[in-house]
Amino acid sequence: MLMKSCAAVLLSLLLCACATKPEAESARPSMEAAKNANSADALVRRAAELVSSKKPTEALPLLDQAIAQYERAYRESGVLAYSARSAPETLLYALEGHKQNIRAQVYGVEWGLAYFLKGFALIDLGRIPEAKAAYEAAIKLSPRNSQYLSERGHIHALERDWLGSLQAFDEALRAVELTPPALNTREKTRALRGMAFAQVELGNLNAAKALHERVLQIDPANRMSVNELQYIKDQLAKRP
Repeated sequence: MLMKSCAAVLLSLLLCACATKPEAESARPSMEAAKNANSADALVRRAAELVSSKKPTEALPLLDQAIAQYERAYRESGVLAYSARSAPETLLYALEGHKQNIRAQVYGVEWGLAYFLKGFALIDLGRIPEAKAAYEAAIKLSPRNSQYLSERGHIHALERDWLGSLQAFDEALRAVELTPPALNTREKTRALRGMAFAQVELGNLNAAKALHERVLQIDPANRMSVNELQYIKDQLAKRP
């Protein structure tokens, strides 16, 4: 089955991510912009609670309002804008601006989270194309956020684009090196399971088996991989 985080897990992830904001952000918004951003932060936290309570319709207006406030406060023409959840991620994005010889501004996690939550809410409402656009906006702000990249993989799976899904989850796995320690196991195993699911759909059962075995090396009690691994072994046993 396609993997979909439960509401309680989603909220815990979001709260943990908010608690791992960059120690020092490269951007220093004006007092008015900071006020708008703080208001938007509160909207994002409330929306996270609504999404976790399976109230996506109520969450969407709050998220649209928060996104509009972030865009007004932070978006500048000719400037690369990023949203990061850790100091290493902040540094990486700042260096990206240096490499491109373009000024880069790196803000806290909430801006990207607003788009991510919007995508999550839209998925719950079955509005897949809109969810895809929201996730892409989150990834543009946070291109090395493993959680966001895994949701891109999930969208590709919903579209039955198995190669695209495999590629997205592989990118998510490589991005785990920047994941805050408290989320590392969850995000790494999510990416590995996503890759395994795509490999099953592509008919590559041995590759899927190896991926689930990697999950269980990291998290021996991971019930999803335990069940999927047994299914794969049963299918392999039926082969001539």
